[in-house]
Amino acid sequence: MSWAFGIVRANELQDGGRTLFDELCERASEIAGIRFEPLVATSYRELAQAIERAEVGVAWLPPIPTIELESTKATVLAIPARNGTTTYHAAFVVRRGGPKRLDELKGRRAAWVQRDSSSGYLVPRMHLAAQGFDVLHFFSRELFVHSHTNVVDAVVNGEADVGATYCHVDAASGKIVRSAWVDEAARVVRPVDVLATFGPIPNDAVVASNELEAPARSALARWLLALDDRSRELFDRLLGANDFRVPAHDHYGALRHAIRAARARGHDSLPPESRRGIRSAKRS
Repeated sequence: MSWAFGIVRANELQDGGRTLFDELCERASEIAGIRFEPLVATSYRELAQAIERAEVGVAWLPPIPTIELESTKATVLAIPARNGTTTYHAAFVVRRGGPKRLDELKGRRAAWVQRDSSSGYLVPRMHLAAQGFDVLHFFSRELFVHSHTNVVDAVVNGEADVGATYCHVDAASGKIVRSAWVDEAARVVRPVDVLATFGPIPNDAVVASNELEAPARSALARWLLALDDRSRELFDRLLGANDFRVPAHDHYGALRHAIRAARARGHDSLPPESRRGIRSAKRS
């Protein structure tokens, strides 16, 4: 029997990326003793549904679909660590001298990444809902611009008044050390002000279907936690990660709490395709 190894990174499979993904699946097959075929899904919703149908054996998923699946359908094998941490934050950014408080965003234009982006849509909306704002009627216009860089550019260029994107916050100093508006040296390259940050948010995870044989899941987990040089290079080039960790027992606790808080306010802050995940998290 063969399984699919699923990702949602179609743009990164250009310029030889598909060949790299094929090689990664070959390595996963050797490790697990089970054949994995590459699958590039059009959305995380599609990928999560394929896991539910036991068509995908291993997948790279963001945290909210992971929470949705992990109780009954899937198991987290490992989580990538970036800048030494397995979490990141979301941020609302505005033009320099723009709004200073969340309530000042009412009636403004918002730029989002896409509807299944945790930091670029879901978590900021949940935070607004938890604060009592009616997220369905809060903004005058909402743009989906498909990348974090485009979100910041939309704010800088005046196409939007506020944008939602990701950032990494240094735990000791509280300084933002990585984001779509700073470079690798933490220098500002796109002039914006940070209105608010939300988090921590768990990094994306490598998850396995619970229908995949237990020995194969264990073998894949061991591989991720001690990658050989070539596997590390493949993960880094395809998915921007080369160091994996075992998630702590309460790794998803803060995000589950945010989901419950939004629900307690009576708001469905997630898009329709994610509402089953909210109900599942509320039960857990």
